[in-house]
Amino acid sequence: MHQSVMDWVLAKKHQYGLDGPLHILEVGSYNVNGSVRTLFDQTNYLGVDIEPGPGVDRVMSAHDLSWSIYPRYLPFDLVVSTEMLEHDRRPWVSLKETRMVLKLGGLLLVTARGNGFGDHNPPDRFRFMEQGFHDIIEDAGFEVLEVTADPQAQGWFGVGRK
Repeated sequence: MHQSVMDWVLAKKHQYGLDGPLHILEVGSYNVNGSVRTLFDQTNYLGVDIEPGPGVDRVMSAHDLSWSIYPRYLPFDLVVSTEMLEHDRRPWVSLKETRMVLKLGGLLLVTARGNGFGDHNPPDRFRFMEQGFHDIIEDAGFEVLEVTADPQAQGWFGVGRK
């Protein structure tokens, strides 16, 4: 994970007052080279990924969030998904599922690689342009609060609210 992703998530945590014991879901939580998990209170933190590994509390597809973690963990105050959407076979489905598990007013912090970023960590399926990244968040039913460029590498950072 790029340091810029960690810095951005930390900045959003402070900007939106995401301190304390919130119910947090991290989608794509497998820790390959760093994790935003360390930035948050761990009391009610759940990390999910398609395969087992460091940082993964529950192995599952992001396409199944709304029914496979219900009702034990719902609803979440915050969903974080960093550097996962470009590997997802159907990222639009995953984003719709994240919205379904958020409480009304809950936030999504999401990052993904942009056009021009090289292949990494197969399967590597998508790259996003600014408008496309905005649209995929909006089409999942979120109010898009921001889409900004990653200052370190080709990619995008987005905030959505349910």
